[in-house]
Amino acid sequence: MRTPADLTPLARDVMKLPAGPGLIIGSLLAAYLFNALPWSGWLLLARPDLVMIVMLFWAVHQPSSVGQGLAFFLGLAMDVNDSMLLGQHALAYVLVAYGAQVIRVRILSFPLGEQTLHVAGLALGATLMILLLNLLLGADFPGVAILLSPVIAAMLWAPISGILYLPGLRRMRRENAS
Repeated sequence: MRTPADLTPLARDVMKLPAGPGLIIGSLLAAYLFNALPWSGWLLLARPDLVMIVMLFWAVHQPSSVGQGLAFFLGLAMDVNDSMLLGQHALAYVLVAYGAQVIRVRILSFPLGEQTLHVAGLALGATLMILLLNLLLGADFPGVAILLSPVIAAMLWAPISGILYLPGLRRMRRENAS
C-alpha cells in the first residue's frame, strides 16, 4: 500500500491558494526582461535561463495554469530574443514543462535543497537539447562553459521559489488574520 507524498509544509500551504494570473504573467515578464539584457562573451554562455526556471516553478506549482502551451510560446519568445532558429527553446521548454508536470509531486515532496537537484536535471536536459540542435545545424561546440548556465539556474531555484512564494504567504496570513 502506497502512502501519498508529503509535500513540504510551505508548498502544501501555499498550493491551497492558486496564484493570480497577474503574478504568473508578471514573474514571467520580469524573467524575460532579465534574459533580454545585453549579454555577451562567456557571460552569454553562463547566463541562467530565468524564463525556464520561472516557467518551471509555475508548471510545478500551478500545472493547470502553466503547461506545454505556454512553455511553447515562451520558448518562441526566447528564440526571437536570442536570434536563434525558431523552435529550439520552444522544444526544450515544452520538454521541461512536461518533465516538471510528470515529477511535480516528487519535486514538491522534497525540501528546496533536494528540489534543486531535480531542477538541475531538467535545466541540463534543456541546455543539452538546445546544444544538440545547434550542433546538428552545423554550429561550433561552444565549450564546457555552456554547462555553467544550468548549474547557475538550478542554484537560483531556492531564491526564486522564495520570492514567488511571498505573495501566497501574504495572502495566507491575511486570511488567517481575518
